[in-house]
Amino acid sequence: IAQVSDDLTMLAKGQLENGTSKTVPMVIKNTSDSEITVEIGVRTGYATDSQGPDDIIYNEGEIPITSFQTSAEAGNDSCTATIECTDECESRQVNGEWKIFCACNMEEKGSPTITGAELIAKIKSQSKGTMSSITNVATTNEGVYTTTDNYGTTYFFRGNVTNNYIKFAGFYWRIVRINGNDTIRIVYDGTVAHANGESSTDRQIVKEKFNNIGADNAYFGYMYGKPGSSSYNATHTNTTNSTIKTYVDNWYKNNIATKEYKNKVADVIYCNDRRLHYGVGYGTDDSQYSPFSRIFTSNYEYADTQKIELTCSQKNDRFTVSDTTNGNGALTYPVGLLTVDEILAAGGKGDIQNTNYYLYTGQLYWTMSPSYYSATGAREFIVKNNGGISYMYSESEATGVRPVISLINNITLTGTGTIDDPYVVQTLK
Repeated sequence: IAQVSDDLTMLAKGQLENGTSKTVPMVIKNTSDSEITVEIGVRTGYATDSQGPDDIIYNEGEIPITSFQTSAEAGNDSCTATIECTDECESRQVNGEWKIFCACNMEEKGSPTITGAELIAKIKSQSKGTMSSITNVATTNEGVYTTTDNYGTTYFFRGNVTNNYIKFAGFYWRIVRINGNDTIRIVYDGTVAHANGESSTDRQIVKEKFNNIGADNAYFGYMYGKPGSSSYNATHTNTTNSTIKTYVDNWYKNNIATKEYKNKVADVIYCNDRRLHYGVGYGTDDSQYSPFSRIFTSNYEYADTQKIELTCSQKNDRFTVSDTTNGNGALTYPVGLLTVDEILAAGGKGDIQNTNYYLYTGQLYWTMSPSYYSATGAREFIVKNNGGISYMYSESEATGVRPVISLINNITLTGTGTIDDPYVVQTLK
């Protein structure tokens, strides 16, 4: 066990004023072939005004600090193998984070830091222009394009991109786009990093139905109103959680909301676009919803040109937590699902196989976008296990669930965004 700086006065000793704290960066290295357990505690006590810090009378029965060395005593064990050092290391604070530097050349260990604002600017600088519709799937690394959302210009990744890996809250994600308000929209991608084209079951948190019932226009809703109503508004009020929202909320609560990560997540719009294209939109009457018109022709055939629309037209469908200016304020937690338009933007297309773009997982999974209702039930858009876009009855077989969140731009990250060196969101304050 080594302290990474020998400045004991600054780091480990001295008077601690009420309400203040000291940080002691340390390295713990196990050179044996067996597991070890290290207990590090704080011994408290008291000293009179005439006594120095070395004369503290400690309280009994408290865990001592175990086997403490200075970095000089530990030698190069306090450095990592990233940079060859012949001298000791020391710690420095960079943008409020503790980083290890080597005294031989004072280079920082590991990947450089980047702010959220710098990452956003970097992604925006890669834009190749505007895209509002697609005619083909994207099987190669097409890069970054723009369109509009409810906040302004949004920048999205398209195709077989390999520089949008990000790690947050102990999970791997892929950056989908920069929202128009400069927040970073990311989709859950598993407990380990997965290469494009890889079929993997752990890139979803669960397999579940969208709603347990589908025999009403209400069941297109991420939240919904009263089934059997005789009006569109009563059918699509946001009073009851869908089955899928309940699972997403519980996952978010257990993995993010109750931990130190929650202050990194932004409250932004997640679109459950229930704007009518055809029909009345209530009861069991045949109805088509706006996403249907962007994918299909009026003859229920997949259109040659399919439209990307990341602006959510109806405020009732813009799911937010507390933002009632831009959204509906109906969410409990700031989390949702991908829309079918985000799948189109990323490289998918209606009923066309694509195993090369970054949102392919080899599994069926839900989007947040309704398709159409007929006498046989409500159909929600999905991504097929071949990467194409299709639809599925909301109450049919359990299908993959991939949460989507957006990160604030006031964050610090390390890494370069590749599978081997993903952007890692620093959560320490």
